[in-house]
Amino acid sequence: MNFQERTRLRIRNDVRIGVILMLGDIIAINAGILFSYWLRFNAGIFPVIKGVPHVSEYYGVLPLMTIILIFLMRSEKLYFVKARLSIVDEFFSITKSVSVGILIFMAGTFLYREYSFSRAMLLTAWAVLIGAIGSWRFLVNRVRITVRSRSEKKRNLLVIGDGAMVERLIGHVSDDPHWDYNVKGILRISEEPAGEVRGVKVIGGLKDCENALREMDIHEVILTEVNVSRDEVMDIILECDKYMVEFRVIADLLGMVTSQVDMRTIDGVPLLGLKETPLSEGYNRLVKRLMDIFVSGAGLVLLSPAFLVIAAAIKISSPGSVFYLQKRIGEDGRRFSMFKFRTMVEKAEKGTGPVWTVENDPRRTVLGAFLRKTNIDELPQLINVFKGEMSLVGPRPERPHFVGKFKEKVPRYMARHKIKSGMTGWAQVNGLRGNTSIEERTKYDLYYIENWSLGFDVKILFMSVFALKNAY
Repeated sequence: MNFQERTRLRIRNDVRIGVILMLGDIIAINAGILFSYWLRFNAGIFPVIKGVPHVSEYYGVLPLMTIILIFLMRSEKLYFVKARLSIVDEFFSITKSVSVGILIFMAGTFLYREYSFSRAMLLTAWAVLIGAIGSWRFLVNRVRITVRSRSEKKRNLLVIGDGAMVERLIGHVSDDPHWDYNVKGILRISEEPAGEVRGVKVIGGLKDCENALREMDIHEVILTEVNVSRDEVMDIILECDKYMVEFRVIADLLGMVTSQVDMRTIDGVPLLGLKETPLSEGYNRLVKRLMDIFVSGAGLVLLSPAFLVIAAAIKISSPGSVFYLQKRIGEDGRRFSMFKFRTMVEKAEKGTGPVWTVENDPRRTVLGAFLRKTNIDELPQLINVFKGEMSLVGPRPERPHFVGKFKEKVPRYMARHKIKSGMTGWAQVNGLRGNTSIEERTKYDLYYIENWSLGFDVKILFMSVFALKNAY
């Protein structure tokens, strides 16, 4: 099959999948609204005071709600198959679309006075629609992944670059079945010897790009380096165009941060500086703090029975204290004592000084290994959050010993201390924890600081439940 035929086939398949997704969403929307009507008025779950409206009154809203939600979901690129949203991103896009759609409809009902729609029913519909559409999308994703794994129809990927980013990219697309990539080879930019990265062969350098595209049936090229000359990048793009291959480049998160500049003038003299971050605004800080107080307070109350059980298990399984208090550096460089459940033997660093935990660390207790793997050992930090020393989401705090080392060698490392440290963060949910690159962590932390929003925090908290990579 030549490139033109392959491209036409991919476009047809994308259109088919998009149509299937839309038809399923239409069914889910209509069924969800009718099911919400039944839950509100017929299931006996909610008290009915003003009488039960006839279901025909709600038939008329089905086409309108369907159009509104399909339009909103299309604007979120939920029918753009090439976007390849992750499961988490897709769920949040669905939640956003349904939430905005329900708000639009509720606002419209204030203008339409001939009939009063039940607000409780619409609130029920909000939850039901998110569940129905999300379940349908999850089912489609599972089927697509199963079909791809059995048919072995994957997109052949060529990676161009050096360093740790190549290994992270290959590891990510290999471990996550959501991505339908088959990494065929690596082209180096530097004069490094041939070898392998996670089982993928290094097949040459930039000069070998055309041969690889011509001979290996490549569908997509990803460039992991930004420190490549403009001419070299243009050569790669032109070669990809010649063979109708998609080209992408990994964004330099640190470059993205430092590109957000603010310009002002003093008597006509232009001055450039970094823009203030969203959390520089008092209102945003207040909103984030209120969320921290509410969630941490509720968490401490609800989890207190579990804390007692875990504390008893720690005391029984090994001698020593229940909690491990460790000095960390937080906002504005202030020190505080961070709470954790003790997971190692007492005085584990005696004789070694401050060292990082490594995989299969022999200092861990049997119970401690489980607590670390499931992130349960971090839950006592809800105390730090409630006290205002930490936030639910933010850059993870480091120990003073390591901060002193990192600030000397990692660019803009101390900029991550402009906000409160977090129990979890954007770097952690992307697998950057434990013995991983501090430079990469810093880039992700700075990206979070520059792009903070309450929705971003909620997304990170949701992802943290499943972020168990490098938890040791």
